[in-house]
Amino acid sequence: MHRFLKMLQIIPLQNHKTQIEFSKNLYENSFPEEERREFSQLIDIYKNHNLELNLITQENQLVGILNQWKFDEVLYIEHLAIHPEYRNKKIASKVLEELSKTYKTIVLEVELPTDEVSRKRIVFYQRAGFFLQPYNYYQPPYRKGEETIKMHIMTKSKNPINENEYKEI
Repeated sequence: MHRFLKMLQIIPLQNHKTQIEFSKNLYENSFPEEERREFSQLIDIYKNHNLELNLITQENQLVGILNQWKFDEVLYIEHLAIHPEYRNKKIASKVLEELSKTYKTIVLEVELPTDEVSRKRIVFYQRAGFFLQPYNYYQPPYRKGEETIKMHIMTKSKNPINENEYKEI
């Protein structure tokens, strides 16, 4: 468990009904269907692989989710979402700042800047120190019969990454 800023915590998702429901609802309401797995599949991966499903709490209130993959020196954020009631309170910024203290490189996907929301999301991550990578990226489909989705990769690291490092990531 990470403790920071006295009130904010990142805790592993437990098998508690309230936590599961909060995580599922926020996950499904924050990301388009084509950009997320079925929640039951997410839980299966969490139980059997290196995917970590975390909750973000503030003063013991559930305020967000952080689904991540940890590799040697890279943290891959698969999903980060803050409940609408708690948005615009710098919670996600504080989470990213804390994670940056531990990981040499942080990687995440963002949608192409096709509307105001997607453009604001990119600007948010840029303000947090992330760089939009110039290399092509296609998110693999989460379900049979779906297409790949062209997206951008953003990274935060002490040094710019080159194309070989990008391919490795």
